[in-house]
Amino acid sequence: MLVSLGVAVVVSFSAPAAGQTVEDGTGLTDPVIRVEEDWLLVLNEPSDEVEAPQFYTTMSPGGNLDWYYAVVIWNYREFPEYAPGGLQLQSWLGDIRLNRRSVGDRLLSTTAEAITWTQVLETDGIQLTFEITNGQSTTWGEFGRDMKIYEYAFLPNLNKYSTDQSVENACITYGANRVDALVLVSVRRYGPHGLISVDSTPRIIFEGVDPLIDGDDPEPLE
Repeated sequence: MLVSLGVAVVVSFSAPAAGQTVEDGTGLTDPVIRVEEDWLLVLNEPSDEVEAPQFYTTMSPGGNLDWYYAVVIWNYREFPEYAPGGLQLQSWLGDIRLNRRSVGDRLLSTTAEAITWTQVLETDGIQLTFEITNGQSTTWGEFGRDMKIYEYAFLPNLNKYSTDQSVENACITYGANRVDALVLVSVRRYGPHGLISVDSTPRIIFEGVDPLIDGDDPEPLE
């Protein structure tokens, strides 16, 4: 049975100073109003007995984590108390957690499965939205319908978005030896007139070591 992963929760954002417009390739300049990140997690041998692996991803409209940002924790939930399985969306202001919403409770348990999803940050000038879409996995099936957090932010653009921040603030927190790879595969930026740019350079957050290649004995799985 597949776990439903649809959720919507309102959180509070406020606007940073506007940045510069971005060249759209046609001689015109557009502000960035939507960013899409494609992600990939490849498992080797997850375990529902020890609730591993566990990881999180982060996306910020301000280019840092001093301002408002969103976090998704995967294969567990933290608040109001720890619980294994599913996902939990959280919104933060600096080190202050504002809101949370838990989604599903099924533990990752399928050997050699690949999980793919798209994280989206978007503003229409009034409402700021963080969303997960196009989720695909064996354990959870299709997920991402209405999986978003939003608020009236009056944020004019996302020009301060930084891919580096997303990379630096993603991590496998437990059971990394049960993961083959966690990768930010590609990033797309959109303006009011459509696609501005595509960055297809993969950012490897984590890559497991093959003991047969590395020559070391494999460590025991957590």
